Amino acid sequence: MLEATGRLQKCRLYEMSENKAFRSTVSYLIVRDLVHEKVFAKALETLGVNWGQALPIPKVDTSKMPEVKSLERDNLHNQMWTFTDEDSGLANIFNGSSPFNDGEKLEVIDGHPEGAAIPSLPDAQQEFSSGLDTELKKLTQQLQQHQKTR
Repeated sequence: MLEATGRLQKCRLYEMSENKAFRSTVSYLIVRDLVHEKVFAKALETLGVNWGQALPIPKVDTSKMPEVKSLERDNLHNQMWTFTDEDSGLANIFNGSSPFNDGEKLEVIDGHPEGAAIPSLPDAQQEFSSGLDTELKKLTQQLQQHQKTR
């Protein structure tokens, strides 16, 4: 079902509240679930899967959700970020027309969305599977230092 179930549940949550901050937050998640549906569909297409026949994907009506419409006007439902400056290969899959035949064009953006810098926080032992093992963490830190000196 790609990400359709999660999107449907978020739409239900949206409808359960009148709180503007809550609706704004959930709207962002609804829109991002749509782009995740699209990227999964494109990935399946590259594997030769006719997902439209193999998977029943429900059409979720968000036309009465102004916060969702606003984010879609910004094309957020067709954009995927690589979260890296290196070639991720994402553009090899997520490109061209939307797999939903909605006339939309897909877009890959190198790097990450604008906003606050992603912090490097200390390990939190109370979290499940937190952090990296010591050796992998050391290698990761060495790589980050090497990238800073380039």
